Amino acid sequence: MKVLEPKIALGIYSDSSAVYIDACILKTDGLDILEEPLTLTRTYSPELRDDILKLSYPKDFTDMNLLKSLDERITKEHLTVAEELINKTIRHVPHIDIIGYSGHSVRHHTADRLDIKLGNSDTIAKQLKIPVIDRFIQTDLKAGGTGGPVLPTFIEAITRGQPKPLGVISLSGISTVTFIGQLGELQSFDIGVGCLLLDRWLRRHAGFDMDFDGQWAAKGTVNQRLLDYLLKTPYLLQPPPKTLDRDDFNHLLEQVEGCSPADGAATLTAFIVQSIVQAQSFLPEKPVKWILTGGGTLNPTLILWLKKALGAETETITEADMPHYNLDAAGYAFLAVRSLMELPITFPNTTGVSEPISGGQYHSIPSDEESETSESSDTENHPALPDLDF
Repeated sequence: MKVLEPKIALGIYSDSSAVYIDACILKTDGLDILEEPLTLTRTYSPELRDDILKLSYPKDFTDMNLLKSLDERITKEHLTVAEELINKTIRHVPHIDIIGYSGHSVRHHTADRLDIKLGNSDTIAKQLKIPVIDRFIQTDLKAGGTGGPVLPTFIEAITRGQPKPLGVISLSGISTVTFIGQLGELQSFDIGVGCLLLDRWLRRHAGFDMDFDGQWAAKGTVNQRLLDYLLKTPYLLQPPPKTLDRDDFNHLLEQVEGCSPADGAATLTAFIVQSIVQAQSFLPEKPVKWILTGGGTLNPTLILWLKKALGAETETITEADMPHYNLDAAGYAFLAVRSLMELPITFPNTTGVSEPISGGQYHSIPSDEESETSESSDTENHPALPDLDF
C-alpha cells in the first residue's frame, strides 16, 4: 500500500437508465472525504438516450459502426458535463489529480465475465489533460468476482456517523443494498429491479419517463396475485454475492400487461419494496437503521411504502442530514484515489472475490507525439473501434 496522500479527483458517472450524467470533484485520501464535494448534474440529450435504450443484446453488439458512433456521442456528452464543472470551479480547484470514470454500462453478465461500457477514457484523458482510471468492474470480474457492487468502501466512508448495523439502499434502475456492521464489516449486492421496470412501464403505457411524485402508484391498486408471482423470480431467491444487468428482468413486464397504467405502477412499486424486504434474509443481522439514496428517493409513494415495510428507522439521505451530492460520481472519484493508493475496492462479501483487491485501469495523458500518431491512424481506412470493456 502506498503512503496515503490527499488527492483531488473528478468522478464522471451515468447509470444504465440513461437519464442523468453526474460529475463530482472530491478531495480524499481514499479513506475519508476531506472537503464538501462540488457537483453538477445534466441530462442526456433525448435523442442519445433513446438510441442507448434501443440497444438490443446480442443483435446490436455485432454492429461495430453503431457501437463506435454511440461511444463517440456518449464520450462527447460526458466530456461536456465534466468541462462545465471544471470551468465552474476552477477558482476553487485549479488542479485535478485524477479522474474516476464509470463509462456508460450497456451490458453486464457475470456468468460470461462480460461487462460492456461505452465512453472512451483515452479521449477524456487527452481532452482534459488529466489521467483517468476506469474498468473497476472488469478488474473484479477478472479476479473471479461478480463485478459489483463497487462502491461499498465509499458508502462506508460517508456513513461513519450513523448507527450500526446500518443498511444503505440505492434506489436507481437496479436496487442495491450495502450492509455495514458494528466493526465496519461490509456486505453488498444487487437486490433486484429498482425503478427501471416502473419507468419502462409508464413510458410504454402513459407516455411519462418515470412516476413523477409517485402519483401513478398512489392512485393504483396492487395486484397481489401478480406481486406474489413476481417475488418468486429466481434471482431474488439466489443468495449473494450477485449482481444484475439492466435487461435481466425485462421479461417480467409482459406479466404486468393487462393491468391499467396505475395498477401496473402500483404493483411494480410494491415489487421494488417487497424485493428489498425479502432481501433482508441474506444480511448477517437486521439493520437498526436504513438510509435510502438514489433517484427513487424522489418518489414519495415508494419511500412511504418502504418506510412502512422495513420495520426500522428509515430515512432518505437528505432526511439523515448527510452530505447530499452526486453519490455515484463522488464514489467513482473516491475509487480512483483508492486505486492510486492500492487500497482494496472489492471484497469476498461484496463481489465474491477470494480476497480483497484493488482495481481499475490507468489511462495516462498522451504526449503530443502520441496524440499526433493517434490522430494520424484515425484518418486511415481502419477506424478504431470503441474502447469496450469486454
